[in-house]
Amino acid sequence: MASNIPVLVTSNLAVGYKEKHKETNLLIEDIELAIYPGDFVCLVGSNGCGKSTLLRTLAGIQKPLSGKIIVDHKDLSVCSRDELSKTISIVLTENYGIVNASVQSIVSLGRSPYNNWLGTLTNEDIKIIDNVLDVTGLIPYKDKNIQVLSDGILQKVMIARALVQDTPLILLDEPTAFLDAPSKLEIIHMFRSLARQFNKSIILSSHDLDLVLQSADTIILITKNKQIEIGAPEDLVLNGHFEEAFNKEDVKFSLQQGIFKLSGSDKLNFQVKGNKTETYWTERALARIGISAHPENKFDGTISITQKKDKVEWEIAYETNKEICHSVGELLSLLKTLL
Repeated sequence: MASNIPVLVTSNLAVGYKEKHKETNLLIEDIELAIYPGDFVCLVGSNGCGKSTLLRTLAGIQKPLSGKIIVDHKDLSVCSRDELSKTISIVLTENYGIVNASVQSIVSLGRSPYNNWLGTLTNEDIKIIDNVLDVTGLIPYKDKNIQVLSDGILQKVMIARALVQDTPLILLDEPTAFLDAPSKLEIIHMFRSLARQFNKSIILSSHDLDLVLQSADTIILITKNKQIEIGAPEDLVLNGHFEEAFNKEDVKFSLQQGIFKLSGSDKLNFQVKGNKTETYWTERALARIGISAHPENKFDGTISITQKKDKVEWEIAYETNKEICHSVGELLSLLKTLL
């Protein structure tokens, strides 16, 4: 059940680095966060904006330059190492350096904060481990050596270890880096499900903006001027913060399509009519070659998609000409001659 009491609260938080004999390198200041149980939150911003520094500071790995971090009613500045390990778990993007160990033994390490000095697992520990292996789909791999695992499965193992640690807050730095598209989607949707199932607050950083827009409950956006904007993905898009944070001189975010495009790339505008599925993929293909399909613009021509028995046809009407194509590839070849 969702709670109205936040797991993570920051006030007047400033993050960055203090270097010897040099001025303080301030990255972000005035960070005010309130993250609740069951929240799946994505942290985004341009390269070098301070995402990893913010995550490490929230995890207690790096000291803040100023301000307070309260996690589960505990002030991180006075938390003991033991308290911290029962409050926050973190998964970093790095070479884990673990060899010759089974999946089950690695996941079991998450129970270390609760074990005696011998590291003996109790029946309750074993029950928690088995449950997490089950919900993360790792039961078939539990006896396998991690050296033989794919990157996607290995990432699941590290996430399972964090879940077994049973902390109210889980932080992940680029957990989908180096994964293929299906594996990224699987991992992200697993986070959404786990946040709700275990009532955890999960914050992850990501460069995959399309995936973040599809999946996050809340986005923490670090802007170009190092300010923090927080809100639902759709709100940050509609109020212009998302566009402002990532637009470059030659790359712009398309509000209508929800994708980034080269600015000035649309040379023609076609109306696309037909089945919803074929229309969607046709419009994507058109965008790739610089043809838009925005209803608010004046159309230069029309593409009508029809089903003829077991075949699909694309009829193009442009100026006084009409042509029939039998595939998207054929359609694009013809349209390229008009550009």
